[in-house]
Amino acid sequence: MGKSRQPGASGGIDSAQAGSAPLQAEMDRLCSELIGRDARMLALARQYFTLADLRTVDSRRIGSGFIGGKAVGMLLARAILQTDRDGGWNTLLEPHDSFYIGTDLFQSFIDHNGWEQISREQRSTEGFLSGAARLHELFLQGTFPADARRDFRRLLDYFGQYPIIVRSSSLQEDGFGNAFAGKYDSFFCVNQGPLNERLAEFESAVRRIYASAMSDEALQYRLRRGLDRREEQMAVLVQRVSGRREGDYFMPAFAGVGISYNTFVWHPSIDPTAGMLRLVVGLGTRAVDRVEGDYPRIVSLDQPMLLPFADQDDLRRFSQRDVDLLDIDADALRTVSLREIVQREHRIPLELFAQRDGSNWLVTFEKLLTRTPFAETMRRMLTTLQQAYDYPVDVEFTGNFLADGALQLNVVQCRPLQTRGVQAQRVEIDEQPDEATLFRSVGNFMGGSVVQPIQRVIAVDPEGYTALSLSDKYELARIVGRLNRMIPSREEQPTLLMGPGRWGTTTPGLGVPVRFAEFNAMAALAEVAFSAGGLMPELSFGSHFFQDLVESGIVYVALYPDRADCFLNGALLAALPNRLADLLPDDARFAPIVRVVDLAGEFRLMADIVSQKVACVHAGEGTVPGGGAKR
Repeated sequence: MGKSRQPGASGGIDSAQAGSAPLQAEMDRLCSELIGRDARMLALARQYFTLADLRTVDSRRIGSGFIGGKAVGMLLARAILQTDRDGGWNTLLEPHDSFYIGTDLFQSFIDHNGWEQISREQRSTEGFLSGAARLHELFLQGTFPADARRDFRRLLDYFGQYPIIVRSSSLQEDGFGNAFAGKYDSFFCVNQGPLNERLAEFESAVRRIYASAMSDEALQYRLRRGLDRREEQMAVLVQRVSGRREGDYFMPAFAGVGISYNTFVWHPSIDPTAGMLRLVVGLGTRAVDRVEGDYPRIVSLDQPMLLPFADQDDLRRFSQRDVDLLDIDADALRTVSLREIVQREHRIPLELFAQRDGSNWLVTFEKLLTRTPFAETMRRMLTTLQQAYDYPVDVEFTGNFLADGALQLNVVQCRPLQTRGVQAQRVEIDEQPDEATLFRSVGNFMGGSVVQPIQRVIAVDPEGYTALSLSDKYELARIVGRLNRMIPSREEQPTLLMGPGRWGTTTPGLGVPVRFAEFNAMAALAEVAFSAGGLMPELSFGSHFFQDLVESGIVYVALYPDRADCFLNGALLAALPNRLADLLPDDARFAPIVRVVDLAGEFRLMADIVSQKVACVHAGEGTVPGGGAKR
């Protein structure tokens, strides 16, 4: 698949072969054997893949079975772009030479190790979670059939000691309606040393990907999405890591996530249909995940230099400081400071990515966005893919520069974007008096235009939270989980969760370290800035965290009470009884920090994507919380 098709080529049977029944039959057979059963993805495959494409994929398949959703999405994106006659994609796209471990090897792995009975139990309703927990541990110790190990060796012989990434590619992954973003694992193999050591590293990566299919997070996701009874088998996509060696380090020049429809528009002048990017120097891991203390560059592709914050101080605060890369000598994925990279000998075009800020470099990507065709190229890419899918798309990509300075892009993943509020419909937000307003702000929300009733608020006091011991910060996260499980449904008891910094962080110093399963029943989530404690939200549009919120229908708002355009009414919550001790008597000591308030009257959280206003206000007439009358 490394060879680009000629401009003007189209999917299906080549024109010279049209009418050939045997060739059409082979095309149909390969589609049904490789692509999967999803009708929409099969239709796209038949439209854009050539018979040569499918034969090449088949020749690089290890074992039998489907190649999985992630592999199909990556291949489709490349095929769609290469059939765009005027796009210049044949030179813009970096060639690839991926391999595919078919879904049948997943079952063969189970059979080879004698786990058929446990697997049958796991597929039952009663054993769905308990059986998976057993299989998760067993998978990490399993062995592969001899023929699979021979194919693994041949794959490693092909790549030599070039770094590779071993990625999950399950049947249900990256399809229409279910992204599985971040639910299954992928692993970099630096791939150094003797073959037997590289084989052990590779097999460990495949085992861990198989085990991730049985992780509690993945299974809870399937339960929430009603996918627990549908067949799910794990294929594996093996890709050459895009980039080049910089001394002992290996990485792409930059990487990111591209979204074809931008529902995070922080200024009325932004065109959501232009799309947006999350952009980082180095490996794209820092673009797809919420990384502690670090921020990608957010780019609206119609106005690349319009920043989603106010001033130079915010530019410094919300900037990338560290870079993810592969350390060849250490044979490991590492995070190093940008300053360390700058001080070493390197060929990174730093002048395109960063600007001087005293003795430091500030990552802005200003010259990449304004003095190269990169922004317009990405806009064309996202538009082309969205038109082919007839649906918004989410793309992961890398970027590198050839010896002559020419830009090359590599599309490493493409999937339908799970989103809500795609249409820019208006929501009229009437100004309410302060006593009838829980909060109002301008911008800094995700999810499009929404009207969401709110009956209960769970609020974590920022100052009290920062004063807690480390163990109590974790215990507070568990309390949120227990309250979350008490919510009968989002419709019966729509609940707003508010707290300082980042929800779901793994670092308690940056926010409350809840797991997604501990707030997945909430109707809305608010991250509140607490400057005194260094707790700041992260607007994570395009990240795995964002995908979880959208797929679960959770509205997201970031609030900055220190800003003039933001109002947060703490007195409203303080005037109402705290129900924490009633609901969780054993956790009553946390009542000064965790407030559980049932709102008096009808409140609505409303967001308007056009005006960029967002507010949570009392919607009815008469009295408001605290007993007063609305003015």
